[in-house]
Amino acid sequence: MSQKNVLNIWKETVSSKPASRDMFKGMHLAAIKQATQQKLTEHLSVIQFDIQDFVLSEIKGHPKSLISFSLPAKDGNVLWLCFQLHGKFTFCNGRTTQPDTLLSFVISDEDESLTLPAEKQWALFIGISGPSRQQLLAELPALRKQYEQPKTNILKAIPLSHIERQLLESLSKKTFGSFSTLYHIGQLILKLYTNYQLQLIRKTTQDNDLPHIQLYHQAVAYIRENYLDQALNREKIAEALHCSWRSLSRAFEGRPISLNATILSFRLYKGRELLRKQSDLSVEQIALMLYFPNAKHFTVQYKKYFHLTPREERKAIKER
Repeated sequence: MSQKNVLNIWKETVSSKPASRDMFKGMHLAAIKQATQQKLTEHLSVIQFDIQDFVLSEIKGHPKSLISFSLPAKDGNVLWLCFQLHGKFTFCNGRTTQPDTLLSFVISDEDESLTLPAEKQWALFIGISGPSRQQLLAELPALRKQYEQPKTNILKAIPLSHIERQLLESLSKKTFGSFSTLYHIGQLILKLYTNYQLQLIRKTTQDNDLPHIQLYHQAVAYIRENYLDQALNREKIAEALHCSWRSLSRAFEGRPISLNATILSFRLYKGRELLRKQSDLSVEQIALMLYFPNAKHFTVQYKKYFHLTPREERKAIKER
């Protein structure tokens, strides 16, 4: 038999064998030798570890069809922190997670399961229950406050940052012994939940500021279109934007200039344009057109903005 034929037979034999692949390799909880490894399906692996008040569960793979997955149940409610690395899952209430996110939730019903679609999956769940859960929430008041809100059992998802990824990577590199396992996991949980609380506070603050930011830009746009309206004021703008004048005032808090100063600035810039382009108009006429009480008041405000009086502005234009 020729060498070429032998090579072809060898290739066919290799290609006909099922690929041997350790599905648990590369999973974060694989570093914990005491953890239980099992195949949920042929294409979906699960690693679980339970120690005192802590329970960890990791799933990875690519299910070929829709599948339900139940997290380990412990006595009482379990506070979970989920790292959705790939894929997504759906809660019983219909809420769906997104990849590359971190979120916290509580499941009190032992029969409640998560639904995984037929796509690449990788998620790590870190749960805490019993006295340790109460102690953790006592040390993280912002997280506890979120869960104290009515009908709240799933908190906001935040993007996974390099901090969480580094902490998970450190988990894979630790040496777990019979004495040190509980300590390592306790330290990891504290760091992860603390960082999640910080990011949750930041996101909540940003979400609360968003309506005010949007209202601010809407108000500025309205002023730009209507600054020549003599009756333009805070109440009229609030009515046009369907908000209270208090909300409108809050939207301008922390901005470079106030609402009234914004109206004034648009009128002053219009005055500058008229001074430069319409030499037939006097300063007094321009002041009245822009609803200043008199030319003197217009001149004072104009100099504050442009460091020149209206007459000095016109003189500088003529000398160019």
